[in-house]
Amino acid sequence: MAEVDQSTTDAAWIRQAVYDMYDAYMESDRERANSYIADDVTLWDTEHEPLVYGLSGLNDLRDSRPAGSVASVAGVDVTTDPVVDVWGDIALARHTFTVRFVDPEARPERVRNTGVWQRRDGRWLMVHNHEDVLPE
Repeated sequence: MAEVDQSTTDAAWIRQAVYDMYDAYMESDRERANSYIADDVTLWDTEHEPLVYGLSGLNDLRDSRPAGSVASVAGVDVTTDPVVDVWGDIALARHTFTVRFVDPEARPERVRNTGVWQRRDGRWLMVHNHEDVLPE
């Protein structure tokens, strides 16, 4: 029986998780998106300069945004398939995505993303996320 390369399996799982998090965002399913995020996550957000600490801090940031923010987004398209490297219980995922807006006058926003994942108690969780908007 051939041995399975666990790092390849883990990388595929993380890659799929990245896509599922965007789907959860578009469906306003915060609980599903949060299921991938560690309670002690840190984040650099595209629209918020200070480092965000913890899942509670992320939820506070989300709650501070204008009502209907998700409704103004027509779609989130992953524009480069996530590149994922796994080193034991740590993984790094890098990709770009484009946010398309409902308003036809609004220019799409291109974003570069890096996520650090850690396997905890047999589960992969995002422990750091960094996003920055790319110039037009």
